[in-house]
Amino acid sequence: MIKIQWHYPKSLAEASSLLEIKNIIPHGGGTSLINRDFSHVVGLLNLTELGLNYIKQDNAIIEIGSMSTYADILTGLKSISPDNILVKSLQNAANTPCRNRITIGGSISFAPKWSDVIGALLALEAKVVITGKNDGEFLLSEYLEQKELRQQSLITAVKFKNFSHRSSHYREVKTKNDMPLFTITALLKMDKDQIEQAKVFIIGTTERISQLIELENYLENKLRLEISEEGIQNLVKVSFNGSRITDGDYLSHKAKIETARTIFRAMEIS
Repeated sequence: MIKIQWHYPKSLAEASSLLEIKNIIPHGGGTSLINRDFSHVVGLLNLTELGLNYIKQDNAIIEIGSMSTYADILTGLKSISPDNILVKSLQNAANTPCRNRITIGGSISFAPKWSDVIGALLALEAKVVITGKNDGEFLLSEYLEQKELRQQSLITAVKFKNFSHRSSHYREVKTKNDMPLFTITALLKMDKDQIEQAKVFIIGTTERISQLIELENYLENKLRLEISEEGIQNLVKVSFNGSRITDGDYLSHKAKIETARTIFRAMEIS
């Protein structure tokens, strides 16, 4: 049996050095470790002493430290950007004890298919700041696609522009505290009643993360009155594997309906 050793780095340089050791993994809120296979883990890297719990804005760029919990973000971001899609996506995510433990860095690193934050961050065109083997800033979309960026590297922050937008977030759940079967995130930049730019993501599909580019193109440069629910539903082309409590065809049908509702909610928010 492998004895797991705890490490408590005091600096990012020390943490990066420890990550060079194979099978040492970061430990933030700890919620992602509950069902993990520890048979090959030799060490846990405690991140609490690295000063990564913060939220700040500089020149319209919002930066959130990777150790900020969902609860921290809701409190801090509401004072900076109360209508932000990230606030809406987190308001009903998980339950209160979990919101006090789940960190934004862990949520990005593991990106589970029931994630409430990935769609919002992708819509915001967020960047992740990484240290270790891979050092620098990367678009979140790149980080999620390129597995090598996660190797022996630590997320220290996430950044995105604070800009005016209309948005809505939907969670497909059976009960309030369930992990969602899928989520829908719609973010719109509008000039009065005309959509200038649209971002629509569904998380939890067969592809795990689906950006509805065809639908985005349909929405852009259209007046609100020119958009129909039928037009939206016809462009929601996603599939689901299904689960023990519902089937994939039902989820695909539900996604069409709820995507239209989500977009119309976003358009109506002034």
